[in-house]
Amino acid sequence: MDSDTGTIAKVSAARHLRADHQRVFFILLSFAILVLACSRTGNDERAYFVKRGPSYLVEMKGRRRLLAHDPLSAIRGRTYEETLTIELPRIEGVIEGAEIPVRSGYLRYAGRVAITNRKMKVDLYYQGDANARVALLWNGDYTLVQRDTSSVP
Repeated sequence: MDSDTGTIAKVSAARHLRADHQRVFFILLSFAILVLACSRTGNDERAYFVKRGPSYLVEMKGRRRLLAHDPLSAIRGRTYEETLTIELPRIEGVIEGAEIPVRSGYLRYAGRVAITNRKMKVDLYYQGDANARVALLWNGDYTLVQRDTSSVP
């Protein structure tokens, strides 16, 4: 009977050790997810515009998370700055996505940009084949600031 008790004790100890490892893994995984969720990504609150001919160039900036190819890089949560510049026909009112010019070979915009009193709400989508729509990461609310171009020749 003593050998059975010893075997049972070993099995029980192994189960407890495995449960402890699972708890540690769960805690580490939870911490990694928390770090990723808290890394500063998103769009800046301000967007800058300049008049160019009959239209306006609006520049939006934001922070994006680097794609990670290994767990350590994913936990570090590094980011980079990205910029989108769109050409708008006016700087006030509602601009439909179809009014925004795009380069040849690029998907057209659907949705709209609404501007009132230097406040801009972007609600744009890439319009693909078969009417598939993909929301832009740039959607959201911005305060428009006119960029000073007096020092530019």
